[in-house]
Amino acid sequence: MVADIAQQIESLTPADYASAFQQIKPAEHQLEMLRIHYAAPDHTLTARHLARGMGYKNWNAVNLHYGKFAAKICAILNLPQKGFDRVFVLAEFFKPPGSEVLLTLRPSVVAAIEQLGFANGDIVSVQEEIDPETPLVEGASYFVQVNAFERNPVARRKCIEHHGLNCSVCGFNFEANYGTAAKNYIHVHHLKPLASIGEEYVIDPIQDLRPVCSNCHSVIHLRQPLYSIEEVKAMQQCKKQQTQCLAPDDFQIDQ
Repeated sequence: MVADIAQQIESLTPADYASAFQQIKPAEHQLEMLRIHYAAPDHTLTARHLARGMGYKNWNAVNLHYGKFAAKICAILNLPQKGFDRVFVLAEFFKPPGSEVLLTLRPSVVAAIEQLGFANGDIVSVQEEIDPETPLVEGASYFVQVNAFERNPVARRKCIEHHGLNCSVCGFNFEANYGTAAKNYIHVHHLKPLASIGEEYVIDPIQDLRPVCSNCHSVIHLRQPLYSIEEVKAMQQCKKQQTQCLAPDDFQIDQ
């Protein structure tokens, strides 16, 4: 039965999900769960991190609210209500060895979110007036921006103030290449991946964060564990010199 349900879900199109969302008319907290999930790197996170993003005390609340939302989708799409985890209609599950279960939004769900404009302009406001000596704690809440978790915007600002707006890998600068429309635009890469951190931790914006362009950021995330900045630099240097490079997984860069 589970295999049959999985096959039904795999056949759903962005139009199917978009129609279901429109019929449900999601409540604000349901939309917020979709937005946070959509904004995660590769649209992937754990239930615990989604709970933190929503301000819930634990992942049980996510299971409850995401499950109820998924149940409504199942009802509209004529999927069974029992015999499987209903959140499966929204996300695929994957459990890396020694880690928590990761939830990845289905591509058709991602396309429906974009089609309906659910994720447009959803920047969460935050107070910037924080004492310069206050430790910057990550993991407690998420601030959605540029399709990534900007988990602490003060930490982002301090990282850029120290390291600048040039990519730490290739040196690319968005404003220099695209003009004022791209002024101050850059991704901020966390050297400690969120999924590897069990609880909140005090972040050092200078030591733990680096500005990177979107291309280099994507390459960094092509592997688990992530490529280091030094490894991606080595790939580029190899290419520039037109030398025979090692296969990506063979890179061994001393930290």
